[in-house]
Amino acid sequence: MPKTYQVLPTLHLNANSPYFHTGELPELIHIDEPALNVMLDYKHTKAITIAPNAPIIEANIEMNACGVHLLLVTDEEGRVVGLISSEDILGEKPVKITREKHISRVDMKVRMVMTKQEDVIAIDYEILRLAKVGSVIQTLKNANQHYALVIEIMPHTQTQMVRGLFSLSQSSKQLAMNVVDDDALLARSLLEFTQKRT
Repeated sequence: MPKTYQVLPTLHLNANSPYFHTGELPELIHIDEPALNVMLDYKHTKAITIAPNAPIIEANIEMNACGVHLLLVTDEEGRVVGLISSEDILGEKPVKITREKHISRVDMKVRMVMTKQEDVIAIDYEILRLAKVGSVIQTLKNANQHYALVIEIMPHTQTQMVRGLFSLSQSSKQLAMNVVDDDALLARSLLEFTQKRT
């Protein structure tokens, strides 16, 4: 019988949360390894950011230039106000805005298509220290999200700092399997379970 992973508790990203600044992730990992093995840690890797009023075309160029699929959207003071993914730019959102508001793609701003801060799923770094990769994947799938921010709460101020990021696509690469597909995840869990028993 395949393992069932617990769903981790999530947080709401507070308004005005800054993020850690500047590491490579392990190449191949297993679903039962520590969750931190698939976290993009902003203490070791520079976060790529964009302003909410930047054109979405600029966001797409920045993603392509940096080889990423997600940017942190930050205000003038460096506080995270949302996320924008390549799916937000190339998917249904811009089409819907063009149709409903008659705004051309060239005039569309990041703030119009981004996932707002209050809708971003976040997980406490302290919880992740003991969690497994499978739990992070299950948490994202349960929330129907492809990304989650990792929040570290500063002990002296209780301020939330964005410490890092989890991405289902990055987890898929590191696991060498498609974790978005339930059948693939089940097959991998069964295979690992069988290998441990023999």
